[in-house]
Amino acid sequence: MKGFLSLLVVLITTIVLSDVAHGFLREAWFETRVDHFNPRNQDKFAMRYYINDEHAYARGPIFVVVGAAGPIQTRWLTEGLFYDTAYLEGAYLFANELRYFGYSLPVENAETENLDFLNADQALADLAEWITYLRLTYVNNPNAKVILMGTAYGGALATWFRQKYPHLVSGVWVSSGAIEADFAFPNYNVALGESIRQYGSDACYSTIWSGFRVAQNMANLGFADLLTTEFHLCDPLDTDNALDVHAFLLGLRDDIEFEMLHLRNINSIREMCEDMEQQRDSSLNALIDWFAREHQYEQCVHMNFDSYMERYLETDFNAESLQAGHRQRLYLQCTEEGFFPTTSESEDQPFGNMIGPDFFVQVCQRAFGEWLTEDVILKQLSSTNIRFGGLQPAIERAHFTNGGVDPYRVGSPQEDLNPKAPATLIPDTFVSPDLDSIDYENDSEELIAAKERTRTLIDTWIFEDFEPIRA
Repeated sequence: MKGFLSLLVVLITTIVLSDVAHGFLREAWFETRVDHFNPRNQDKFAMRYYINDEHAYARGPIFVVVGAAGPIQTRWLTEGLFYDTAYLEGAYLFANELRYFGYSLPVENAETENLDFLNADQALADLAEWITYLRLTYVNNPNAKVILMGTAYGGALATWFRQKYPHLVSGVWVSSGAIEADFAFPNYNVALGESIRQYGSDACYSTIWSGFRVAQNMANLGFADLLTTEFHLCDPLDTDNALDVHAFLLGLRDDIEFEMLHLRNINSIREMCEDMEQQRDSSLNALIDWFAREHQYEQCVHMNFDSYMERYLETDFNAESLQAGHRQRLYLQCTEEGFFPTTSESEDQPFGNMIGPDFFVQVCQRAFGEWLTEDVILKQLSSTNIRFGGLQPAIERAHFTNGGVDPYRVGSPQEDLNPKAPATLIPDTFVSPDLDSIDYENDSEELIAAKERTRTLIDTWIFEDFEPIRA
């Protein structure tokens, strides 16, 4: 891998474009520094990005889909609201790949000592240098207006970029981007519980609530064989090992969350609850029966701590788990974001009360080393909020949009920050519901209004302070 990267950097002393099989969509590479803040380190790596200029007017504007914590996604360069707005504005469309993900690799492997350059400040500096290049070299207009769109971690980066480099960006649209670092993140599970009540039923909530409490009590009383048998666990549950018990309970919670969210349809919650509410002799049996159907095609289910950690321990970038970004995302959680779904910090959720911050400290330490104590993690997350303002960022020309059923909304502004930084909460929708094109036949009135608001704001950001291009 090191030889490949070295060769790539040597070859790409300028930006080299190569056509790919998507019409106007093209792949490109940009050479940038591994460490932007240490003048003694002049090492460089190649950051991958994509271009679609099929509707672009000469000399701008520039629309950028900010890379999130995963391999580069090009969908929104060829379809959706951002693409449609680019057509109306005559904009160039670009998407970058976040360092350490996909093929944009600044280091040889993902050993802990090589992760020092995986943080927001380095990623924002990558964006700053790249956008400057695009303005000067590709678009040939140093004053081209730049609009960023980001989701998830890409949404956080877009927000923070507007704060740190306001001279390089005219506006940002953040769709389902959590921007406040929070270690325990208790409101996440509270939000899931609210959705169970709203779209399922109070009875469903109560079944899950009591089922988790019974499972916890059985683990505490040492009923390991019974839990192992009933939940078809591959390895016997070691009830004397708190990490294994917590991983088991977290696995149950994760299954319910996945069933609720993965289809992005409130009917999934309703159907899950109808299943849970069928007549049974106990809430635990309701949970067991539902779990068995979810895993009916598996001989057994891995739910101990070691199996939970497997995806985070591989360090070869060619491994499937690193291509998916599991280890890299966890590092960002442990050092910058948090967002760990604890259950011990709030009783206003149905998933028990045993999974606390200490479990996730152990997760971070197992993956990256004993240096990641709870104190270190809390200081790192506090630094994120101090630098960028948490849920109250000092920002204008931004639009924050969130789905009303997306539990990550609790980490994003849900009310206007100021007249120039509005927020829109879209009821009955899930993560990033507004990325697709406006569908006047099938979208709800609220979703149409949110999309139209974004489109209008982008137009305003482009033409505010407009100065005619002079030859």
